[in-house]
Amino acid sequence: MSPALIPYDGPIKNVVVYNTYADGRRLHFDVFIPTPERDAARVPAAVDEEAQVHARMFLRLIGQEDAGVTVSMCARCHIDSTGRYVGRLWRLPDTEATIWPLEGCPQPAR
Repeated sequence: MSPALIPYDGPIKNVVVYNTYADGRRLHFDVFIPTPERDAARVPAAVDEEAQVHARMFLRLIGQEDAGVTVSMCARCHIDSTGRYVGRLWRLPDTEATIWPLEGCPQPAR
């Protein structure tokens, strides 16, 4: 069985947010990666690369990566809490990362 997106109902986490677009800005979503940092500028650059990997995984799981859709922007934005997004996040399989789907993306069942 292949991995699938799972609605996130886990504990509240402090996360660094990556504002992400794909397919000419048709798809918009945020990648959330847990962090102990309180300032986005202090998040290590390696986490930026991790966000790119998670963004591509999300596209693959929603059937877009195979269609030639690529990430056009994945920029570190700010620190936030998953508590503000209860019922609106996807968890990526086998990771601590979550996705907040925005324009053009499938939404978790509520």
